[in-house]
Amino acid sequence: MKTSISVPAPVGAPARPLLARIASRLLLAAGLGASALAPPWGAKALDLSDRGALWQVVHKLCLPMHATLGLPLPCLAVDDKRGFVVIRAPGDATRIIIVPTDRLEGIESPSLLREDAPNFWAYAWDERERVASAAPRPLGWDDIGMAINSRHARTQDQMHIHVDCLDARLKKALAGAKLSTQRWSTLDLRPWGRYRAKRLPETGLERSPFKIVAEEIPGARSSMGLQTIAVAGVTGAQGERGFALLEQGAGGSAEELLDHQCRAERG
Repeated sequence: MKTSISVPAPVGAPARPLLARIASRLLLAAGLGASALAPPWGAKALDLSDRGALWQVVHKLCLPMHATLGLPLPCLAVDDKRGFVVIRAPGDATRIIIVPTDRLEGIESPSLLREDAPNFWAYAWDERERVASAAPRPLGWDDIGMAINSRHARTQDQMHIHVDCLDARLKKALAGAKLSTQRWSTLDLRPWGRYRAKRLPETGLERSPFKIVAEEIPGARSSMGLQTIAVAGVTGAQGERGFALLEQGAGGSAEELLDHQCRAERG
């Protein structure tokens, strides 16, 4: 039996298509109807601005479902101990989003740089099998990437990391780049422009890329909102695994380095 859910706007307020799209697609994918969202939270709790939609999906849908029924729906997973949820991005077969369960506005949130801050990048990489299992082709270590957009380029004001297939053009460029683990290089990555990059060893995500960028890029700590960061799996000439850490500080979108269609080749 097909079910549906509507997310009404307040009386006199304009419709909120992004919120409705995120909530309804996630709920329909989970097989939930409006009756499943009866008390204690209800549909009215979803009346928010568009930029708060992601947080509301986490806070008013996934977490209550997990707390009351022991199910992560409509999220893919809820990790109480480490403080994040996993969401399948609406409309994309492979892309997942890692979202903290605490309210963190974005890359500029000061708490991300605390020494005891959760390492959401490591958590996100641990969830990459969800991308691989949904991909139309076999994926290796160097076929997957992660990204967070700058404050100016994002559409949601809840911190989230995208995990998806790496753009095949970037994979090729990184395979030919001689990146150092000690210093940053500048790469001219067409068609995306210039990124700073350095190599991390396979254990390199033990320290959060947020902290690496803040500590090593001049001026980054005081302008984290302008930073956009990507992490790509790379394989060395001897088959050794590692990561390419890429950074751009001009208010850009590192999500552009991912391919949400997961194509093996790009022109």
